[in-house]
Amino acid sequence: MKMEIPAKLPFSKRRLRPRVVISYIFDYVILIVCVIGFWILDSLEPYHQHFSLRNYTLQYPYAVHERIPIAYALCISGAFPLVLIIVYTLFIDGLFSHHKSQDPVSGKRKLRGPWRWKDRLWEMNCGILGLLLSQALAFLITQVLKNACGKPRPDLIDRCQPRDGSVDGTPYGLSNSSICTGDPAIIKDGFRSWPSGHSSSSFAGLFYTSLWLGGKLHIMDNRGEAWKSLLVTIPILAATLVAVSRIMDARHHPFDVITGSLLGVACAMLSYRQYFPPITEAWRKGRAYPIRTWGTEPAAPIDAKFSALDDDTTALRNPEMERLNVPGPRERSTSPLQPADTTGYAISGNPYASSQVYPRRAHDHDPEGNWSSSEDDVGDGYEMQPGYATRQNAGANPFETHTAYEPPAHTAPTGADPSGLPTSHTGQQELFNDAAGRQV
Repeated sequence: MKMEIPAKLPFSKRRLRPRVVISYIFDYVILIVCVIGFWILDSLEPYHQHFSLRNYTLQYPYAVHERIPIAYALCISGAFPLVLIIVYTLFIDGLFSHHKSQDPVSGKRKLRGPWRWKDRLWEMNCGILGLLLSQALAFLITQVLKNACGKPRPDLIDRCQPRDGSVDGTPYGLSNSSICTGDPAIIKDGFRSWPSGHSSSSFAGLFYTSLWLGGKLHIMDNRGEAWKSLLVTIPILAATLVAVSRIMDARHHPFDVITGSLLGVACAMLSYRQYFPPITEAWRKGRAYPIRTWGTEPAAPIDAKFSALDDDTTALRNPEMERLNVPGPRERSTSPLQPADTTGYAISGNPYASSQVYPRRAHDHDPEGNWSSSEDDVGDGYEMQPGYATRQNAGANPFETHTAYEPPAHTAPTGADPSGLPTSHTGQQELFNDAAGRQV
C-alpha cells in the first residue's frame, strides 16, 4: 500500500509542502525511537556495584506494596496532563482573556475568546507533542543512567537475601551479587537506584504542565494575579509528592530523588521551548510557534516579526497579532540632525539582523478589543534601547540631542592670516602656539 502525503492541511487552503510534513514526522519518529530504546534498555542487565553487608543505608526493608506504583505515577504525570491539554485547548482557552470579542449580532461577549478551531487544533497538537517528548526523553535518559551506574537501592540487602555465613572480604572488602539468593528480577531492579525514575518522569510531565499553564494564563504579565501563580504551582507540588514517596518506600536515596527531579525539570524545559515561547514573554499568551519550514534562514529572536493571520502553512496566529505586521522595509536615519523615524527601527550590532526594518504600530485597537493584558508595555515600551525610541514611547525624549563636538569659533587677530597662522613682520616666518595668546 502506497502512502501519499496529503495535499493540504485541514486548516490551510494552500498546498502542503513535503518538507513541512517531513519535519514533523521526525518528531513522532523520535518519540517512537525513545519508547523502543527504553524497553530495550529495561530488558538489559544493569551494572552491579559491589556493596557492603555492614552498610546500614542498604539495610532498609523491602516494601512489597509501593505508595505510588509506576502505573499510578504514569496516570498522574502523563494521563492527567494529556487530558488537561486537550480539554483546556479545545474548550477553555481564551476564558481568562482580559479582552473578549463580542458577537456581531447579539453584541454579547464571547466566553471562549477569539481563538478559532483551527488554532485550537494546532495548539493541542503542539501541547501534546511537547508533553510526549518530555516524558520520552526523561524515561530514556533515566534508563541509560540506571543501567550504566548500577547503584544499589536502600533495600538491596533485603532483596538480596545473602546466603548464611556471608561476610564481606577483609580487610575493607566488599560483597557482590553472587551471594544473593533472592528473586533474580527483584535483585536486578535493586541495582537501579540512580536516578529515580518516578522523580524524573513526574517532573517531566508535571513541570511541563506548569510551564504550559503559565504560558496560557500569562502569569508574567503586569497584572500580578496571585491565583494564577498558585494554580501553576499545583502540578509542581504533585510531582514533589511523587518524588518524596520514593524515599518513604526506601526505593531511592535522597540524592537519587533530587537528581532525578532535576533531570525531569531539564527535559520539561527543553521540550516546552521546542514548541512554545518562554513564559516571560507574556504578550504571546503561550501560543505555540507557527508551522516550521525548512530551507529558510532563521531570524534572530529580537528581530522576529509576528506573522499575519493567513490561511497559510507559515503561521496560525491570533488576529490581535496582525497589527504588528506591516510590510515595507525602511531604513533608520543615522544623521544626528535628522529626527528619528517614528515608523520603524533596525537593531544595529546584531549579527543576525538584516537590512529590513521592522515597523511599529500605534495603539489601534481592533473593534473587538482583543489585545494582551500587558498591551501598554507592548505598544508603548516595546523598544528598550536608547536611540531607537519613537515618539509613542512616553519615557523617551521627544527631541534629538546633538552630541557632536564643535570647536569654539575664533576671530582672526589683526595682521594675521585667515588660516590662523600669523603674518611674518621680520621676513622670517615663525610658528606660534597657544602660549602666545596667554595673558601674563
